[in-house]
Amino acid sequence: MQSVSSFGGPYVLLPKVTVDRWMDELGDAPAPDHGLYGMACSVDGWCGIIRPWETPLLVFGDEPADIYWLPGGEGGLFIRWLAADSLAQLTAFAESVAAAGNWTERLEWDAVTGDYVLMDTCAAPGDPSARMEIPLTPGRYAVESQYAESGEVMTVITRLQLVG
Repeated sequence: MQSVSSFGGPYVLLPKVTVDRWMDELGDAPAPDHGLYGMACSVDGWCGIIRPWETPLLVFGDEPADIYWLPGGEGGLFIRWLAADSLAQLTAFAESVAAAGNWTERLEWDAVTGDYVLMDTCAAPGDPSARMEIPLTPGRYAVESQYAESGEVMTVITRLQLVG
């Protein structure tokens, strides 16, 4: 399962062809109160959309924990590892929570291409460990998020589900 670690900032899911543009516009000293980084930091909640250009970008805010991508069906799960004894335990818990469908946040997002990259908003140019490629079918997605915990696991789960 692919994962990305954060440098402390939120994560952004953007078309692969815009990664260089993001990094160029981000600059050498991103600040949380202006510019692209400021837009990403302004997302209130587990997930939100920013539009710095003509393309909507998905931002995973509020919790900079390692994030894993579990593809499935017409979308998949983004799972943030807050606490768990193992990846298997985290994944099994996240799948059971997602199946229950008790989402606390929901929005719709348009994937305009099939090739996306998830990365820390402050990822350094040329650092492939700070990003992962996410193949998606272009179209409209329901984006549903929630925080969940059990006695041994804490996570934030975001489900992408193609709806049109």
